[in-house]
Parts: sequence; C-alpha cells; structure tokens
Amino acid sequence: MTQRFSIGMAWLIACLAAAPVRAHELWFQPRGEEPAVVRLTFGDSPAPGEAERVAEIAHAKVWGDGLPLDVRRLPDGLEARLPTRRPGVLSAYADRGVVDYQGDSFVIQLAAYAQSGPVPAGEVPKLGLGDDQLRLLLVAGDAGGSAVRATWKGKPVADLVVTVFRGVKPTEVRTDAQGEIPCPDLGKGPVSLSATVMDKTPGKRDGRDYTHVRYKATLAISPAGRGQDGPSQAECLARVKEIHGAAGPWAVAGYRIGERALKELGLPRHSFSLLVIHRSPTEVQYSCMADGLQAATGASPGKLNLKVKGATARELKTVVEDRKARRRLTFVLRPEFAQSIRDLPPDRLEAAGRRVAGLPDDAIFTVAETTAEAK
Repeated sequence: MTQRFSIGMAWLIACLAAAPVRAHELWFQPRGEEPAVVRLTFGDSPAPGEAERVAEIAHAKVWGDGLPLDVRRLPDGLEARLPTRRPGVLSAYADRGVVDYQGDSFVIQLAAYAQSGPVPAGEVPKLGLGDDQLRLLLVAGDAGGSAVRATWKGKPVADLVVTVFRGVKPTEVRTDAQGEIPCPDLGKGPVSLSATVMDKTPGKRDGRDYTHVRYKATLAISPAGRGQDGPSQAECLARVKEIHGAAGPWAVAGYRIGERALKELGLPRHSFSLLVIHRSPTEVQYSCMADGLQAATGASPGKLNLKVKGATARELKTVVEDRKARRRLTFVLRPEFAQSIRDLPPDRLEAAGRRVAGLPDDAIFTVAETTAEAK
C-alpha cells in the first residue's frame, strides 16, 4: 500500500486540478432524524444535492463494511437502512456510463465513502471494496495518528488534488508520495472530501466511443460526538418541526444560532434572563429563523423575550442578550451560506435543513460579543 502510483503510465494521469464547477459527485450525508439510515445525494457539493437529478444515481449500490445494504429512492436522494451495529466504513458505487459533455464523450464511475473514524490500513482489503474504483479512506497509521489515503487499482495515487469541503469555501491539498493527506481536524466537526482520477485510454461501450474514464470518489467523515453522529441533529430537527411545522434551512439556522447562544452565555433553555432580537425582512424564509430561535432557546413572543424587528436582507442579524449578566452576542449569517439556502424550491427544503443541522457553526454564522444595547 506504500508503492508510489506510477504517473509514467501513458494511459493514466491523475487530475492535477480540482473537479470542474459543473462536476457532480455521489455524497454520503450526516445522519439526520433517523440514525438507522444513511442518505446519499448527487450534486457538485456535499449538500443539499440536486433533487431533479436523482434518477442519475438511482441504480447506486451501497455496502456497510463490505456487506450489501437495501437502498430506496427518495425525492431528493437515496436512503440505505443500516444494521443495528453501525458499519465502520460505508461505501457506494454508481456507474453513469458514457456521458456527452461539451463535445466530448467519456465514462463516469462514482464512488462514495463515509466513516466516523479511521480503519486500520491492514483491514481495508477485508472490506471487499472494489479495487477498480478510486478510494478515499481515513486510515490509521502504524505509529499512531491517521491520514486520508487515495488508492486506485490497489496502489496509492501520488500528487492527486483532493478538495476539502468544510465551512464556506472549499480548499485543495495534494497527496504525498504515499497517496496521503493529513487527516483534517475532526474537532471542528464533519468534513467531506472529493477527488478524481482520469484513465485516458479510449474505448467503446454499448456501441458508443469514449475518450477516457473519470473515476470520482468522495469521503464524508462524521466523527462520533456532539453534533456529528445523530442525536443532537435529530433533536434539532425535531424541535424545529414542533415549533415551525417543518425543518427547512432557515429555521434550522435560527436553531443553531440559539443553541450556540445558550452555550456561550451559559444559560438554560427557557431562561427568563434571555432576550432575543431577530432583525429581518418581513418575508418567509428570513422570518423563519425566529421560529428556530424559539425552538432552541425557549424564548417566545408570549413571554415578550423574543422579538422580530424589520430590517433589510443586508441588515439581517440576531442579538441574544443575558439581561442579568448584561452580556450580548450578535450573530450574522455568512453571506455565502445565506446565498446557498436562499429561494430554494419546496422539494429541496427538507434536505437543505438536514444539511444545515450537520454543518459546523463557523460555516453558518459569525458571532461576536458586543456592548451595544439589543433593540
């Protein structure tokens, strides 16, 4: 597993650039309300996926530790039911066949993996994962620690660009001679990665010529613990639904702000010391955040400690105050995050809400302690 990937092979090159903007991948999603299932989506980023293109991955197969799982199609993706003992490694494959794009014809092979922790490198062959697919796996090192390793046809892929999705903007890193990159800081929450290898051997399939094959892989790492492995997310979504009627992304964002505010201020839910001021346009989606704030904090209009005040979309912010301690926190949605959930069609709201429930805080909002009066 430490042999260097031969880039001198004329019929193969590793992609030396990130996947193109319109590239689509197969992604495992963090667990939502039901920890006994796992969801997959299809899109150019980890979530929420493109509901209108689910048919393109409807034939995907899913395994848990190498054992096949039952898969069913949902309006916004796929769902596989998990065994009682959650597998250490989830894997999925989908063959998109020959694709015509911008005057070229090529084959796309999709692979997706999900882990909550590293697997010993020596155990990987026992999982039965296809060597013909590109693998991205979190593996444990012999001397301790862990790394993300890219392999194809059983050999490490050196100098491969891996795109890391966490927070607002994806970043890129190249694998070393062993096909590895350092494990992302899992203390910051879930992270997703993607990479592509191209086999430039032309061929013919089902009577159609193609110029090359693209092997694409993603890895979702959701470390076990608060906010990553299910219970906190399920609680978030359930509480938002109880107050709001549905767990869309804007209401869930409000919940996440309220949850963080209680943690920072050291206050319990339903504290009468709380004052929550939400400034937003009087439009559904922006105002939905107020219901999420109520679900998280227990503040409410009836108790006169949750107030919604008019503002423009550019002035959107939430101030949470501990009136007894005279501490105030100002929360502002990150512009890129707000843009990603603005004006979504109804059939994508549920998936987007699940995505927001699993994001790290710093991907959703900024927070600052302020001395200004909450008004």
